[in-house]
Amino acid sequence: MTYEDALRMTDRETWSKLSEEGKVEVLQAVEDHMAAECGREARTVEGKWLYTGDDGIELGRYQTGNQTIYVNASQLGEGSLYGDNPDKMVEAVLHEGRHAFQHDVAEGRVPYEDAETAQAWAKNLEPGGYVRFDENPRAYWDQPVEADARRFASDRLSQLRSERTAIAERDAAREAAREASGEAPTQGQGAAPSGAPGEGPSHAGSGQGLSGGGESAGDGHDDARGAFDSAGDAPGEQSVVVQRHGRGLRMM
Repeated sequence: MTYEDALRMTDRETWSKLSEEGKVEVLQAVEDHMAAECGREARTVEGKWLYTGDDGIELGRYQTGNQTIYVNASQLGEGSLYGDNPDKMVEAVLHEGRHAFQHDVAEGRVPYEDAETAQAWAKNLEPGGYVRFDENPRAYWDQPVEADARRFASDRLSQLRSERTAIAERDAAREAAREASGEAPTQGQGAAPSGAPGEGPSHAGSGQGLSGGGESAGDGHDDARGAFDSAGDAPGEQSVVVQRHGRGLRMM
């Protein structure tokens, strides 16, 4: 699936008709494009049941051990809180993909022009350097890798929306031209998902985190990386929905 096809399928009406496997395939195409854009190796995107409760929803997680981006399978189905919100799931993949990039920069696999930022990421991702939400919500929110991932995902999602609008306008103009010339209307642009998650080019395989006796970066946690999405856009506010960090956390 091409990136343009994926953007067409993140239209709400089209997204709502996709199977859960089809949605993951769309998200994989987005991750493949973002990886190429950033000059890093693409990660595999998989649906997985992550924490979903009254106190929060874990939308996404990046696992360094197997270099996989997980999206919450409970939020891909019909009737779920975000089942009909493709942009929210795309944003989760953008966020987690940014964490993959941060790890690549910190470990020297990918160059980064801002040496000071790269050093801050490396320090943040050292064993004991990452602050979990349950340890200190404010510090979790403000630490370099989380602040950067939120900013990147928000900015890139805005750009993606503009790209999607441009594609829709171009498709509509082409369809109008066909109708004006008397050609039969097309049934839509691009190929539909196959129904199974896309493999994508050159996805990262299993790997190790930063130094620390084989432990993943972040003080031995499971490298779930996330960001708040709350009414107040900060920890401690009401109605928090979160790409949660950590294993089994309960966030109020």
